[in-house]
Amino acid sequence: MNDSYLPHASPQPLPEVAAYLAPFRSLIRYRQSWESVERYVTGLLTDLGRKNCERLAATLAGTSVERLQHLLTDATWDPLALDERRVRQLVATSAPGGMLVLDDTGLPKQGKASVGVARQYSGTLGKKGNCQVLVSAEYVEDRLERTDPVHWPVSAHLYLP
Repeated sequence: MNDSYLPHASPQPLPEVAAYLAPFRSLIRYRQSWESVERYVTGLLTDLGRKNCERLAATLAGTSVERLQHLLTDATWDPLALDERRVRQLVATSAPGGMLVLDDTGLPKQGKASVGVARQYSGTLGKKGNCQVLVSAEYVEDRLERTDPVHWPVSAHLYLP
C-alpha cells in the first residue's frame, strides 16, 4: 500500500460526525473505544476504494489497525441498544408520511467461504449466480419541497439459503 496516494483525515472529529454520534456516547463504555468509533465512522466517510482496518488506520490520524480491529471484534457494546437508539433518532428527525421499502440485494461472490453464499437468484445479477442475498428495510420519504428524498436504513439481514 502506497500511503503517498491516500487522503489523510484530520485528527480532530468533524463537527457533523461528532453531532451525529453524540446521542450514542452513553452506549460505549470506554473512552478509547469511543474514540475508535469516531475514527471508524470518519474513515467510512472518506473516498477510499476499499475500507479495511489497515487502509483506514493509514488514512486516519489518531488511530491504529489494532484499535480499529479491537473496536470491531472485542470492544464491549450492545449492538441492539445502539441500533434501537439509531432508529429512534432517525424517526425523531424525519417528518411523517414516508414508507417502509423492503428490498433484496444480491452480492456476487467468487467462492463459497462467506456465510450464506450459494447459487441462487440475484436481482443484482439478473440471473442465478454464486452470491449472498441481503434483505433490507429502508425508510423513504419524498417531500415536494426537497430535491432529494429522505432515505435511511432500518434493518438488514443476510438471507441464509
